[in-house]
Amino acid sequence: MMVSKMQLRSVGKMCPGYVQAHNISWTLASENIENEVSCESCIHWKNNKCKINLFDDVLSSLDQT
Repeated sequence: MMVSKMQLRSVGKMCPGYVQAHNISWTLASENIENEVSCESCIHWKNNKCKINLFDDVLSSLDQT
């Protein structure tokens, strides 16, 4: 499943496990998201996946609102 930037931002804002990474990689910083809440700026987001498995649950709850 391909996830959009909008979904990553929406889930990041609503996610109970979101913790902003302090050392965001240069590739993300070059996209100017260092101050933006998004899964991509969370410490739990690795290899385009949530390490604590919250992404799908949070995304599903957003779809129901």
